[in-house]
Amino acid sequence: MAGRKTSILRRILVQTDCAFWCIHDHLDVLAYLGLPTLAALLAGALGLVASWRTWDFPPEVNVLIAGVACPFLALFIFTAMPLPCAVFAWKEAEGEPATAGECFAWCRRRAGRLAGVLIRLGLLWLVSLLCCGLPLLWVWPRTCLTPLVALFEDERRIFRRSRRILREDIGVTLIGSLYLGMGIVLGLLIVLPRIVLRFPVLGAHLLEESWRTAVLEHLWIFETMSGAILLTAIAMSWWMSLTLVYHDIRWVREGEDLKRRIARLRARLAT
Repeated sequence: MAGRKTSILRRILVQTDCAFWCIHDHLDVLAYLGLPTLAALLAGALGLVASWRTWDFPPEVNVLIAGVACPFLALFIFTAMPLPCAVFAWKEAEGEPATAGECFAWCRRRAGRLAGVLIRLGLLWLVSLLCCGLPLLWVWPRTCLTPLVALFEDERRIFRRSRRILREDIGVTLIGSLYLGMGIVLGLLIVLPRIVLRFPVLGAHLLEESWRTAVLEHLWIFETMSGAILLTAIAMSWWMSLTLVYHDIRWVREGEDLKRRIARLRARLAT
């Protein structure tokens, strides 16, 4: 049993490292693939900030916005928008270089299957968030592979197939925890200027009061843009890592590579 857990952890770390190197080596293509995610996050964040700075909502409405609407919007963007990056990672794992246009075209061809999956996932997320998000701890690891199954397979029972192909919820939990930790650490760096300017003991006294007030007043612009860029990078890396893990599971455990070799051998013998 201990060996199996070590194997899962090793697979997660190896494929995550491969995802980072893939981003490093193909930054020109992935920059285009990440534009929809960045645009959606910026639009959503700017809309929420403008609403909160313009209107004074009752406390119960603020709770609904912060506890249900914002997480739901973030989950949808985080799941739907970076999927072209998953196509790119799949092609790279197959040894087939792909352009940004080919990745977007692949997602468009699978739009019907993806829409059905996202609608069902959206209902699960909404119910979970209305229950204080606790059901997500059980739902999310068991359903996060469904967009990949919809993208790369023709299986009709997508949710059942996603649970069957993974069968290792701890692996998804590990990779999710890894990215959550990275996001928290990097997110603290984004809010660090505000923390420094709020407390004189950290060096805020070095600026005049008028300058400090002006910087604090407009610091939300830097925080919004930096947060959107950070979340875009994490979302792209997450889907590429998950795609490589999914590819590894199919090729190693389900013998996809062996099946293809046998098919090529049969075709060669037939000719």
